[in-house]
Amino acid sequence: MVTQVTISPSFQKKMSKLEELVGNEVDEKLLSLALYAVEISPVWSGAFVESWSVRPIGSSAGRSRKSRQDKTSDVQGKKEEAKGLVASDVTKYSEQILKDGGAVLSNRSPHAKKVDLKYATVARVRDRFR
Repeated sequence: MVTQVTISPSFQKKMSKLEELVGNEVDEKLLSLALYAVEISPVWSGAFVESWSVRPIGSSAGRSRKSRQDKTSDVQGKKEEAKGLVASDVTKYSEQILKDGGAVLSNRSPHAKKVDLKYATVARVRDRFR
């Protein structure tokens, strides 16, 4: 005799809806976290703020912008551009982040460690989203 369980289509629909709701919550939390990192970042040339990226755990390293020689006069413009980049990351990698079980927020600008030591951006993000 074979033991069998049949999963009804209504159960499948409920599970799909639940996965969708969980995915939306994860996306919102990741986006909130990334936008906060961008918002608290200092802007000199824009390289640091534009180097924030959100990636699935274990995937490629992330975004890195080279430092520029000139100080930017458009600080808010650089932050808006960076916000668009991290929002794009969340949208692009959402399914993989859920599947792989996590994400990484990183900043790979050439001077990221120096900037973070001075402004404690990573610590501030961790403290806020604990």
